[in-house]
Amino acid sequence: MHENSKEIDAVGSPDFPAPWIKPSAKTFSSHAQHVACLAKPQPVASINGITLFLPPNVYHPGVGLSSSFLVEAVSNKLLGASVLDLGCGSGYVGISLYRPGMELTLADISDAALASAAENLHRMKITAEVVSSDLFSGLQGRLFDTIFFNPPLFDKAIDHEAEIALCDPDGELLGRFLADVPDYLNPDGKVYFMASNLMNRRVLLHGLKEYQYEIVSSSHCAQSDVSRWVVCASPIRCKKTTGIAHHVNIYELSDEEM
Repeated sequence: MHENSKEIDAVGSPDFPAPWIKPSAKTFSSHAQHVACLAKPQPVASINGITLFLPPNVYHPGVGLSSSFLVEAVSNKLLGASVLDLGCGSGYVGISLYRPGMELTLADISDAALASAAENLHRMKITAEVVSSDLFSGLQGRLFDTIFFNPPLFDKAIDHEAEIALCDPDGELLGRFLADVPDYLNPDGKVYFMASNLMNRRVLLHGLKEYQYEIVSSSHCAQSDVSRWVVCASPIRCKKTTGIAHHVNIYELSDEEM
């Protein structure tokens, strides 16, 4: 078990499994179908009571499962007053978890995603700030109580524009995210993000060495050989003592996992 992980009685494994389940032919087939869907104009969709405008190449929460999985896992959590939905896409996560009085910020690097998020906020009559930002580049000096991030999960080269929302070659985006998060959280702030066996395992575990974290929910899709985890993490350098005991077993990657 990774040294900073907290053992919990949640759905699935208390920690990331070893060995990593590697992508199979089923995984690549499912991914190709997802890419083809994202590349097409989509009709206005209603997902869990939220009406969404979804232009091409913007992540579709009704096709991909990660956004809905994240929302379900976090829906009963205390989120605080200032909340950031980073890499917001259509804005589905932030809109779903919005509560009256919340200072909600939606950020994305994609102009299409920002237009989608702004339209969807308008449709749902929610007031929020929409920011153009490459991760935190447009959020300098800002602090949040809670940050949500549903990153591109697949450690794969980007061959099509629609894959920008799905792929993170060599875990570059994930690594930058985990390195930068502590500078944008209030004391005792938390980040909830999606992880998957499609990710770069080394980057994920290396980045989490600087956090206390727990897996709050997990799932596995046998049809695509894809596992997903919702991770709740607090930076060690920002986190106050809570009295919660954490496992300190040192986790080392084997040669096969490198």
